[in-house]
Amino acid sequence: METKDFEFLDKFAEKLSEALVGQCTADGMLDGKMLTVDELNEKWRASAPEYMAAAVPQIADYPSAAVAWACYVGMGAAALWDKSWGEYKDTDDWYSLMASPRGFDCLDEYVTECLVGYRLDSAEATKLETVIRNCAHTALTMIRKEGVEPQSAMAFHVFARAVKVFFELGVSLELRHRGYKYVKVAIDGSAPLS
Repeated sequence: METKDFEFLDKFAEKLSEALVGQCTADGMLDGKMLTVDELNEKWRASAPEYMAAAVPQIADYPSAAVAWACYVGMGAAALWDKSWGEYKDTDDWYSLMASPRGFDCLDEYVTECLVGYRLDSAEATKLETVIRNCAHTALTMIRKEGVEPQSAMAFHVFARAVKVFFELGVSLELRHRGYKYVKVAIDGSAPLS
């Protein structure tokens, strides 16, 4: 790929991230920004090939799920990071960890019920599902508007960037759900930092 292709992909991912943060903030699920954990971003890089292998065949029939399930993987990763990072830090394939109990088709239910802790028939689970579904529709609309040739190498890369953004969104949603937030800290300039 050429430099302009990478710039295009970076810009697409940035626009998608901004749109989804805005949407989730309007829905009361985020506070205007993504929350990030470097360890989890590293785990995504290791898990992405397995996720892509499972998701790409779903694009034709279930495009929303193909994109959205990465959000559930991010939520599950954040839940495990918060609960017991020591137990899972050496696991590289977090996608398979979350998909293996019920399979790709029911990954969303497994994460929602077993890792996030919502009963599937609860108002919280319904709201979460609605928010993620709406975000997936936003992503698919944005992908289509880019005019990338379907089934091309660039289409694959755009999809890969979209699912990475969805993983990051899932991490953010679950961290916020668990009470994490960024707080501005004023540091007195006269006090030495240790």
